This record gives sequence, structure tokens and C-alpha cells, in this order.
Amino acid sequence: MIQGRLGLALNTRTSVSIPRYNSLDQLRATMMLLGVVRHAAMSYEPTVFEGWPYRDAQADMLVGWVINFIRVFQLPVFFAISGFFAAYLVESRGILMFLRHRWSRIGVPFLVAWPILAISMYFILRLAAPFSSIPPNYAYNMGDMMSPRATRYLFMHLWFLYHLMILCVSAGAITLLLRLTVPESLLSRARDVTERLLNIKGIGILILLTILILYRMLSWSIDYDAGPLPPVRMLMLFGLFFAFGWLLYRRRELLEKIKRPAWVTLAIGMLCCLAYLFLFELGCNPDPGKTCTGTSQVYHLGTVVLLSLSMWLLTFALFGLFLRYMTNTSRRWRYLADASYWIYIVHVPIVMLLPLLLANIPLPGIVKLALVVLTATGLILLAYRYFVRPTFIGEQLNGRRYPRVAV
Repeated sequence: MIQGRLGLALNTRTSVSIPRYNSLDQLRATMMLLGVVRHAAMSYEPTVFEGWPYRDAQADMLVGWVINFIRVFQLPVFFAISGFFAAYLVESRGILMFLRHRWSRIGVPFLVAWPILAISMYFILRLAAPFSSIPPNYAYNMGDMMSPRATRYLFMHLWFLYHLMILCVSAGAITLLLRLTVPESLLSRARDVTERLLNIKGIGILILLTILILYRMLSWSIDYDAGPLPPVRMLMLFGLFFAFGWLLYRRRELLEKIKRPAWVTLAIGMLCCLAYLFLFELGCNPDPGKTCTGTSQVYHLGTVVLLSLSMWLLTFALFGLFLRYMTNTSRRWRYLADASYWIYIVHVPIVMLLPLLLANIPLPGIVKLALVVLTATGLILLAYRYFVRPTFIGEQLNGRRYPRVAV
């Protein structure tokens, strides 16, 4: 009997048919392209990033604002979109097929890409060192790559896939537990309560939960850790946005409520973000592991409050604007959406190498950044068209092989 209930809970699915959300495909593609900008910008920002091998002599403070601005909303939006489509897969295919699908589309690419990228990054680190303007006492020591400290960079930018797999497995386990232990009538009432969190009026609860999580971060931004044991605070933060996307799918009728105030939400979110960036640049981040006291503690709280407001307001605004204006089918946007996974996997080594070719050219850092982003994106899309889209690689990443056609 227990096996029967377990099998039923694992394989329960509904005949659900939803329209293709072209707007969310386009939002995902946009966030991915901004990821290329953010990583390329790290070579042109005056601050020395631990683990990043190169800093250009024409570093520009404006580039630092670009990096911090994109970080505010890019990852929250990514995880919210992931949660939305994860809920769709569970409902349409059942928990077991959902987990198999996520393993095939996330786990397998992660396991294949990681060793290839790790070897590539090792040689890029060595190649970049002679060109960099990083002071010797800040230069990345190749001998540190095997130290315990270096494990926080172990999965590089692929940490997103690793965290996403953890969240998908957790979501599947929680859904299974709820199906086995909670009556459907009670689940339905609980889902009705969540409606309050999914519109702009209920955003206060989400902001408060995010403040509590951000307060435990080691700096006044989202912590970075690409190691095998992600900090709980990071999983909680990204899990909150994943859960938001999941619940948003279950109450899809509320998408209309997000669309209507999108411009107002964007304006308020941008004001909060500018205030956050100003405080972030003005202050000095607390040392990792140390407790803020006195004025620093108040400063820390004020900064994370503004960060939380910015993250949620901009996430709501971007969802609303894309749902409102980007609903039409576009071959170019569909192509970019399909290519975005490939762009994500391969772009970091490329945006690390290209700045080396411009190292001795006396151009402003922001101009070099634009050249690197355009060149990297063009090369990656060219490779996608000929070597990925119509091949078994494209089938693994996109679910099917597409013909090699121009857009």
C-alpha cells in the first residue's frame, strides 16, 4: 500500500497545456547576455577580484557600477524563471520524470562541461598573469589553486547549475512529502494564501524574508561561493526566488497583476538600486567572519534593506515589462533563447581571453568592454550555429536538434 501511494505521488501528473511564454524566453536570453557583460566587465573594473586573473590598465569606475547593478537582479530573475518552469514540469510530467529531465538538461551538461572548463581556466590564468595590471601582492597565485580557500571557486560560473540541481531535488522532495502527508483540500487552501505573496501588495513579506537572509551575508551584496558545499544563506536566498517562480506558475492568472504597475515598480526599484549602489561604494564591506558593531551594523542593515528592495522591485518590474511588451513570437529572440544555455556555459573563458588582445590599445575601459562583449557574443553564436544547434550537443542542451538556419 505504501509503495502504491509512493508510486502514485511520484508519477501524478495533469493534462496541462500552457501557452509558450515568449516573454519569459526573451527575459531569460536578456539576463544571459547581461551575464556576458558582467563577467567581461570584471577585467575593466578597478577593484581586484580574487580569482580573476586580469585587470586592464584602463580600468574604469563606471564599469564597477555596471557589475554591481547587474548583480542586483540578474540571478534573482534567473532563479524565478527556473522555478516557474520547474513547477510546470512537475505538474505536466510528474515528480519522477521532472527529476530525470532536470538531470539530463542540467546535471549531465554540468558534469561534461566542468572538467573541460577547469582545464581551460587553468591555462588562461597562467596566460593572463604577464598582461595584468594587478599589483604583485594581489596577483592570483597558481599554487593556491589546490588550497582549501580555492574550493570556493571549484565550479566556477557553473555553480548556478549546481545550485539549481539542489533546488530542483529539494522541490521534488518537498512536493512528494506534501502529496504523501497533506490532504489535497488543505494544500489547495494553502496555495490560495500564497496569492498574497505574488502581487505587488504582498511584496513586503518577500522583502522582509530577503532582508533576514541578506543580513547574514559576509558583505553588502550576494555572497559568492562556487564550492561543493554551498552556504545555507545562499541556498535560502536563491531558493526564495525559485519558490516565488514556482508559486507564480501555480497562480498564473496573477501575471496580469504584475504587468499593470510594471513601470511604477521599475522607477521605485531603480531609485532603491541607485541608493544601494551609492552606499555600497561609499562604505567599506565588513571583513568576512566578523560581526558588525555600532554604526557599521546600522550601515550594514540599511544597505541590505535597500538591496532587498531593489532585488524584488526590479524582479517584479522585469517580469511585468517583458510580459507586457515582449509577447510576440520572434525568430531572433527564440534563437537567442535557445542559444542562451550554450552562451552561459562557454562565455567565461572567452571574455577572459579577449581582453588580453586589447591590453596595449589605449582605449577607455568602457569601450574595450563593449568590444569584448560584441566579439565574444558573435563568436559564441557562430559556434552555436555550426557546431551546437544541429548536433547532439544542441539536442542535450535544447531537447532537440534544430536545422542550421540563419535568423
